[in-house]
Amino acid sequence: MIQYLDTVGQQFLTNLQTLTGQIATTQAQVSSGYQITQPSDNPAEVGDVLQLESELGQVNQVSANLTQVQGQVNTAESALESAANLKEQASTIAAQGASTTTSAASRATLSQEVQQILSQLVSISNTQFDGQYVFSGSDATQPPYQLDLTQPNGVDQLVTAQATTQIQDATGVTFGIAETAQQIFDNRNPDGSLAANNVFAAVNSLQAALANNDQNGINNAVNSIQTASDYLNQQLAYYGSVQDQVSNAVDVAQKFQLQYQTALSQETDTDMATAAVTLQQENTSMQAAIQAEASLPTITLFDLMQANGG
Repeated sequence: MIQYLDTVGQQFLTNLQTLTGQIATTQAQVSSGYQITQPSDNPAEVGDVLQLESELGQVNQVSANLTQVQGQVNTAESALESAANLKEQASTIAAQGASTTTSAASRATLSQEVQQILSQLVSISNTQFDGQYVFSGSDATQPPYQLDLTQPNGVDQLVTAQATTQIQDATGVTFGIAETAQQIFDNRNPDGSLAANNVFAAVNSLQAALANNDQNGINNAVNSIQTASDYLNQQLAYYGSVQDQVSNAVDVAQKFQLQYQTALSQETDTDMATAAVTLQQENTSMQAAIQAEASLPTITLFDLMQANGG
């Protein structure tokens, strides 16, 4: 009988320890909100959790990169809108200056206004975002241009780096997000000569012709300004397209983030309703085990003496 009672007692202690451990685990899951906090909690699911965490980390980085680029692209697009407005002002001045009734003194005054427009265009070409020059290509720490009216295009080029920056979206596709100031404002022919749509050159030719009271030069500048304006609007359209592309990429990245976060939560987060029921069942089992142990026969001194042949 005593051997039986010893066996029952050991089994009770084993069951009690198991129940206590289960209750502690469930309580920890409820208090922390996570059903997996370490590999031993659910070894079979650890691989999936690590994979989801890796994918979520990657898409979080992509999203952060896109957000940074979005600010840069928006700044560039806004700058080119300002440049397009300045070109419209230059067109208006050109038409006024081309009138045969405009005096030399008036044209000199108009020339000063155009010079200010050129100066503002140079400033726009040196637009910065977050401490970086957005139109300087891969050499974003340096301004691309400075004003120099002694040059045919009215400027000095300070940076010749190309626009090589690519951004990757959440699907792995990469695309370009920028042009250089030379591409936008200082377009050149293959031989390096000034192209007919060179923005800087068109404005500078207008200011020079007005300053010299050169009727033919002013008339030619009117056409150059229009050609340059059309070209500048094309660059503005490019940035508008990039804005849309980046915005769509941000939306896709956010959807991927939500997808991975949801999947990860399903793997690691505690189902509070289920955990509450489980905890109640475990506590009930604990109470039942204690009550059952209390109903076991009590070993007396007489039982011990009999077992020992007393």
